[in-house]
Amino acid sequence: MSSSRLLHEFPLHYDAVVGFLRRRTGSADEAREVAHDTWVRLAEAPADPVAEPARIEDPHRYYCTVAANLQLDRQRRAQWLHQHLAQGLAVQAGATHAPDVADGLMYRQAVAALDAALAALPARARQVFEAHRFHGEPQAAIATRLGVALNTVERDLAAAHDHIAAALRRWRGEKAARGGGAGSPRGRRKSLASLLGLGAVGVLGAGGVWRYWRQQAQQWQAAYATPHGRRLAPQPLPDGSTLALDAQSRAEAVFDAHRRAVRLLQGAAFFAVASEPARPFVVEAGAVTVSVLGTRFGVELEPSGAVLVQVESGRVRVQRGDQLLADGLAAGQGLRVPVGEGAASPAHGPAAPWREGRLHFDTTPLGDALQRLARYSSLALRADAGAAPLRVSGTVEIAHAHDWLQALPTALPVRVRRQPDGGVLVARR
Repeated sequence: MSSSRLLHEFPLHYDAVVGFLRRRTGSADEAREVAHDTWVRLAEAPADPVAEPARIEDPHRYYCTVAANLQLDRQRRAQWLHQHLAQGLAVQAGATHAPDVADGLMYRQAVAALDAALAALPARARQVFEAHRFHGEPQAAIATRLGVALNTVERDLAAAHDHIAAALRRWRGEKAARGGGAGSPRGRRKSLASLLGLGAVGVLGAGGVWRYWRQQAQQWQAAYATPHGRRLAPQPLPDGSTLALDAQSRAEAVFDAHRRAVRLLQGAAFFAVASEPARPFVVEAGAVTVSVLGTRFGVELEPSGAVLVQVESGRVRVQRGDQLLADGLAAGQGLRVPVGEGAASPAHGPAAPWREGRLHFDTTPLGDALQRLARYSSLALRADAGAAPLRVSGTVEIAHAHDWLQALPTALPVRVRRQPDGGVLVARR
């Protein structure tokens, strides 16, 4: 069975794979995340008969094997991160310090920073880093397995180290690396080891981070990012809230004694906000500001530049600059705010359906819908000038996107054409 056939038939086995993973992990959320990663792995697999078995008699078993391997990789990766960060916490806190809520929070923040940094690495650099640092595979063996020179593996590993170290410095609040020898291999190893251990000097020095945390009333900042085709599961924030990201999304968060603020820079996010009446939770997306006290809601920067706000529970306040657009957007309601001074309009559909592997289109221009699907597709998707303005509505299963594309000509006056580069063009007929 070819890789394209495996990808096409995966939706038929999706629920069974999720059930298998739920029994294996004990977590429905993790099961869906790994099932989605399995679909991405199939989508990214090369259409090479040498790389794929000529015949797979039991596709379900094959899907479960791929999913189990991906889940094991996630588990090993988490164990590696936990080991290094726990060692750092022990050094920082001192032998007489018992970990408390603040310790655990800083630990989770560091894990989130590392996870986002790894996700943003180029595919080969990430593969090299994980194989060497998580699984202990020798560099020479990695080079042989990947069919590249040893110095290529060394360069990938060094680049990954530098990228992760830079991400951790940003998390620690440092603007640049200190010292003159950070670029050397020895300096790089020392710098990364120090950062992985949460540092022994500076912002996190001599246990001072814990005192600083208490004295400064939870001053904290973090950045989150997701690559193509991969979502970020809900991440804990210092107030007990959580943030989840869709594929190809970026967000920055800053918390202190007086504010809880997140800036959505790209893509889509979903928030479950813990109630703190004295400290509102604010999300900025383009020119739009969403303020809440405690609720569950999604915010998305659409391909057109419009901002979509959808409420799952509670109430939110929506502004564009100084203009109040909604003072009590309630559960089940949504608002789409266009770029510029155009009037905001109601938006229908569930809040952040991408969390469940779906996308919802509500009279959405076809060009925008294809851009939205492209965050997950291994193929380039685009519409020509005649087809792009056509409107589409309905819910699309991301894993069934190919079927949705093939069915477009039955609903719209378009043709779906495969391009020489492997991409898909939807043209007006």
